[in-house]
Amino acid sequence: MKIAITWDYELFFGEHSGSAQKCMLEPGNRLLEIAKKNEAKFTFFVDAGMLVKGQNQPAFKTELVDIQNQISKWDQQGHETGLHIHPHWEDAIWDNGWKFDLKRYKLADFDDSEVEQIFDNYIMALQKWSKEKIVSYRAGGWCIQPFSKLKSSFSKHQLNIESSIFQGGKNVTSPYYYDFKNAPQKEKWYFENHECEELENGSFLEIPIASKTYSPLFFWKLFVLGRLSPKNHKSIGNGSPAKGGGSKKDFLTKFNHLCVSADGYFVTEIERAVREAEKKGWNSIVIIGHPKACTLFSLNYLDKLIAKLSKKHQFVCLKDLAK
Repeated sequence: MKIAITWDYELFFGEHSGSAQKCMLEPGNRLLEIAKKNEAKFTFFVDAGMLVKGQNQPAFKTELVDIQNQISKWDQQGHETGLHIHPHWEDAIWDNGWKFDLKRYKLADFDDSEVEQIFDNYIMALQKWSKEKIVSYRAGGWCIQPFSKLKSSFSKHQLNIESSIFQGGKNVTSPYYYDFKNAPQKEKWYFENHECEELENGSFLEIPIASKTYSPLFFWKLFVLGRLSPKNHKSIGNGSPAKGGGSKKDFLTKFNHLCVSADGYFVTEIERAVREAEKKGWNSIVIIGHPKACTLFSLNYLDKLIAKLSKKHQFVCLKDLAK
């Protein structure tokens, strides 16, 4: 089986954005070490709005240069760079750190001409630092809908691989909006106008993120471990998440259908997800992660997990799943 571990390379979007050093650079370097050691390949979906906005902010200049150097480093090592768009960067301001207004969090909050301009500016900024043509896309906050607002930009920039959806996922709590309840139960499919409607000769390939239902017990373990061993289970990233992703009460009392992830304690579910995909007869699986949400525990666990699974499986770039 081919396993694509994909990383959304970004800051936090809550009250505190955190620093690039802690949210991306430090955990990113550790991920590249793990990949090199185990001869694995990753895909990094770079939040390109950060590059566009950052180039006009002198106080962010040093961090921006370091980010660009890290992109060039993984590019040289054969990892994939994908386009990640959080369009609320259009309204971001600098005030001793990035401050975000999430009223326009998703591309659906912009008119068609604005969406086209955002794509043009963001992919141009990112492509300067990637020697390989960027062909894959992930929407910020999984907010790919409606795809009709993005289709012309996908065609214009030859973005033919989409990987935002996870089967069964739904969140209509502001600022998010996505509903993947009707997505095909397949490892990948082609589509044209709607990402959840398969079309054999469609122009775009959807390669969904693996998903599963997590019980409250999982989150009780997570929170208890965080209290008992914060050094190992606290995120390396030093910011705070945006609201709307689910409350602590919901996680501790309800079943939640979420992505299979390499973030923190979630990394312990990857091997089970791989086995489930094999049972379905699938030949590939996509895992999501965020460098900012890595912990000392998750990085050490991931290192050992890749070494173990590599005896049977391949860790590849997302674009390799299209072959």
